Amino acid sequence: MNTCLEQAAEYFKPYLLKDIVIRTDKKVIRRGTLKIFQLKQYFIRLFLDVNGKQKQYEIPYPFDIHETEDILTLNYQLSTIAKDEEVKLQIKFMDTTCKSKLYNNLVYILTSEQDGI
Repeated sequence: MNTCLEQAAEYFKPYLLKDIVIRTDKKVIRRGTLKIFQLKQYFIRLFLDVNGKQKQYEIPYPFDIHETEDILTLNYQLSTIAKDEEVKLQIKFMDTTCKSKLYNNLVYILTSEQDGI
């Protein structure tokens, strides 16, 4: 496992066996008890226990990961990687009709208590 994946694994470990909420600023994406996670090349695979059933949720590896106040933030914002103005302009003209919910967003992973449930 490379260094970046090892660091990402350390961020996810405190959430194991806890009820978590995966959300963006606008909506809740998933809820459940995080049983295990896998970090594979381009994706993070989360295994959640939802009402007694095991569900798998796969998300792409983010551009940046950081934790503040026990909230894990996965950064998918394009401004994180596009520093050049020409690249930013090209991104604006991209076809986004089939975009992911994570496209150009921040995704938060927090415990159910922090989400106010």
